[in-house]
Amino acid sequence: MRNTTKNTNETPNGKTVAGGFYLNRKTWDLVTVNGKKGNLPTNDLYVKIPALAMLAAAPVLGATLVIFLPFVGIALFAAAGLRKVMGLEKAVKTAKTHEAH
Repeated sequence: MRNTTKNTNETPNGKTVAGGFYLNRKTWDLVTVNGKKGNLPTNDLYVKIPALAMLAAAPVLGATLVIFLPFVGIALFAAAGLRKVMGLEKAVKTAKTHEAH
């Protein structure tokens, strides 16, 4: 039997809710609750997202990832190259060796 707190639908692991998609407003994690009822992982504030909204948002989020992921890779590559050219890698290594002594 579950231990409930304050005579509500909260358990030590989280709230017991109906199945569906829930967005954690604090960490922006998307949690899926399978079945008719289930528990959310924590007692943080969650917003239930309708299934039709998730079906509409999935292609948009996927397209956004496909479009912007190459730009992120190029930016990281350029930053690493710039660090190498400017000699920041050597400065970080020498600073770490001086801290060790």
